[in-house]
Amino acid sequence: MKEFSLLRVGQFIRRDITIYKSTFVVGLLVGVVLVFLFCALNMMWDQQLSMDEFFGVFGLIYIPMGVLFTFVIFKEFNNTSANQLYLTIPISIPERLIAKWLTVTVIYTVVYSVLAVMTGILALLFGVVIRGVDFDVPSLFSIQYWNVLKVYFLVQPLFLVGAIAFRKNRIGKTLLSLGILVLGFMLFNFFLFGIFNHDYGLFSGDPIVSEAFDATSLYFSSLGRWFYGILLGPLLLIVAYFKMKEKEV
Repeated sequence: MKEFSLLRVGQFIRRDITIYKSTFVVGLLVGVVLVFLFCALNMMWDQQLSMDEFFGVFGLIYIPMGVLFTFVIFKEFNNTSANQLYLTIPISIPERLIAKWLTVTVIYTVVYSVLAVMTGILALLFGVVIRGVDFDVPSLFSIQYWNVLKVYFLVQPLFLVGAIAFRKNRIGKTLLSLGILVLGFMLFNFFLFGIFNHDYGLFSGDPIVSEAFDATSLYFSSLGRWFYGILLGPLLLIVAYFKMKEKEV
């Protein structure tokens, strides 16, 4: 138990998938049906299904369903009548956390992506036959796909922490925490902006100043997204580790 074991991680992933198999299957089937219906509705308006439209539908279902799976997979962990037996399973906290994370991020993403793309192609074929829709097969190598995945991989650790930390009303409390966190970042950024730029006359109306401000804002907003994304992802996983350790103790 003192050494990290990929075998134990794999066995724990298999255990979770076996226990929650029916929930995962039903959720994925519902997701497939929704992808087909939304794609079909999109094609009714302009006789095509663009990459942006498809991956808009993809993300609309992918992110919320992944969040729900995150809360489902920690159901035993927060069940006071069953978690004593659950926590005695011979696996270390890092192995347990990695197994959970891999299940609701990597494995879920691969399975859902394959099903969603196959469903999108089926919807396109349906549209071609019924309404003469332009045939453009969605690709997992498109930038839109990776942008959707990036959003999910950044926000999922926060919901993972919420699934561990809260016993009741976990989704509501996590969403409230997310709102407070976003508001805190906005106020923090506004505070820093005011400190460093209050002497530069940014709101004077000068066209040159306004153009420079817009260019600088675009650059630093991109930089800020990378900074907060890199900071929050690993940081929240560390928080999740200590929350799991606290519960097991």
